[in-house]
Amino acid sequence: MMSTAHTSHSSHSALTGAVRRIPPPDGRREPLKINIYERMTGAATQLQPLFPYHDAGAMVPCGAVFTGGPDKGEFGQFFHWNSVEELAVVFGANGALLQTGQIFATQRLHGVNSFLRDPRDPEAFGMMTITQRQSDDQPQREAIIFRCEKCHDQLLRFEYNATAKGVQGYEPGSWGGDPDNDEYPVFNTTGGAVEAAARFSQESVRTCGKCGHVNDEFPVTTWGWRRYVEQTVTANRARAALSAVIEEIAETEVVGA
Repeated sequence: MMSTAHTSHSSHSALTGAVRRIPPPDGRREPLKINIYERMTGAATQLQPLFPYHDAGAMVPCGAVFTGGPDKGEFGQFFHWNSVEELAVVFGANGALLQTGQIFATQRLHGVNSFLRDPRDPEAFGMMTITQRQSDDQPQREAIIFRCEKCHDQLLRFEYNATAKGVQGYEPGSWGGDPDNDEYPVFNTTGGAVEAAARFSQESVRTCGKCGHVNDEFPVTTWGWRRYVEQTVTANRARAALSAVIEEIAETEVVGA
């Protein structure tokens, strides 16, 4: 049965002349290549976008690297809901719940932590990419969820618009910066995580209404999200400042000609 089906499919392809081939770049995005190990040596955040393309239809791989140690403390845990699928690839791990070379697709709602068995173990580490494909023409939404560490009741669900640029419903400048001129927008997942962690920092939010337990603040600094957002906004401002100087010099030369 398997052989017959394969032969029939091959004959059909030969008769129709159909050729399966990846189309060439369409000019919207310059093809880029990076080495994940080299790139993550200078990563500013967990979920570091590896390429500057977040628009409609883009594949958006992001890197994460976790290292254990006696002074690391806890990484915390949250839950992430995404209206589009995510694919994780583990590029190296030791003393972790994940294995080197492991590849898996996440559920739309999934838990997120360091995946280290013992975060205080200096030999424990993990490095991975998490990739999502932006929708071509549909709105996207995401949510960051925090649960009580004692009874697991939901404490906060921060849902937000994560629609990609080029799709109706896109909201530029949601996480700061200049929505009209920024060349490098803040990645929506990270921007939303910063806002969710800020809301969760309030003791009234962290106090469980079911069991009364007061949960610790989420260690947002450890994850680097706020630093990434600030650096992205600053990088765009620096680019705009240089462009302004270039335009000023060009205008001066024209006047003096």
